[in-house]
Amino acid sequence: MLLNFTILISLIIALEHLYFLYIELFAPYAKVASFFNLPEKTIEDPNMQKFIQNLGLFSGFVGLVLILTIVIVPNGPMKYVLIFLNLFIFLNGIYEGFVFSRKFFLFEALPGLLGMILAILI
Repeated sequence: MLLNFTILISLIIALEHLYFLYIELFAPYAKVASFFNLPEKTIEDPNMQKFIQNLGLFSGFVGLVLILTIVIVPNGPMKYVLIFLNLFIFLNGIYEGFVFSRKFFLFEALPGLLGMILAILI
């Protein structure tokens, strides 16, 4: 039962990161600016666009690796991979919460922490 709940939470985190990929790579400037709590003029800077697109690739890769971990990795080793990935998500959410917006504490760090704790418990 706990394994199924851990997998469900990890899938939700993966989908969240695929949404981040959409925001950071394909969304209009106004939506990206709102997402990062930055002025829209800042987002229009080509160097900032490259930076944010790089973040989008990171988010997409994390989401994809979480999904592949659940689908491919057997249950025993899956625990350790999920702990490792969710630790990265948690730490990244803490950093982004301080740098960009406090909402990253809620939408990235907290789910990462929950996923990590659940993976430790399985």
